[in-house]
Amino acid sequence: MEIYLDTANDEEVKFAARYGFLDGITTNPSIISREKEEFQQVIQRIDRTIDGKVWCQVTEENAETMYKQGLEMNQWAKNAVIKLPMNENGLEAAYRLRQEHVEVNMTLIYSLSQVVLAAKAGVTYISPYIGRMDDHVLDGQLFIRKAKEIIHACHSDTKIIGASIRSPQVVVELARDGYDAVTMAFPVYKKMFHSSLTVEGLEQFHNDWASYEHRSL
Repeated sequence: MEIYLDTANDEEVKFAARYGFLDGITTNPSIISREKEEFQQVIQRIDRTIDGKVWCQVTEENAETMYKQGLEMNQWAKNAVIKLPMNENGLEAAYRLRQEHVEVNMTLIYSLSQVVLAAKAGVTYISPYIGRMDDHVLDGQLFIRKAKEIIHACHSDTKIIGASIRSPQVVVELARDGYDAVTMAFPVYKKMFHSSLTVEGLEQFHNDWASYEHRSL
């Protein structure tokens, strides 16, 4: 399973760069808006810091300008993924970008009919927002199971990247069920490292070793 960190914060990106097994960094307009640099500078700064894919989302609103912006953004990073909103204009632009061999992601996926269209268009990734679905009394994980069935039935190579992840347990469940990718905010990623039992065990090792060293003096 591909694992991404959803951030543009310089310190968080540098932390992610310490772990070469991560597959890259995802961003969106809200994340970019928190940074001080210009959009292109943010993406290029991330690209200089990590070796993986860098995801950036178009901000234009019609198909032609989305397409042109996507082509430009594709030059901002060595391994760019261009995110487009799942609407009529976004999907038209995504299909055109795929004809240019640009990796694209349809974001804000909330219905299975959207999944059908994205799969038929041959987009690289779709982003169901699992946490937001759960917030609105929809079963996000059930949704992506059905989405996976649809993609298979369409004989598509489209990958599902789970977004809006609220806890490490959701990451575990997606990995166990064989999903393609997941992106998470920095606090969720940090929680994945920790267990109170690990802390307890390390404290015991430390105390025992200190006692051993004291006896050896």
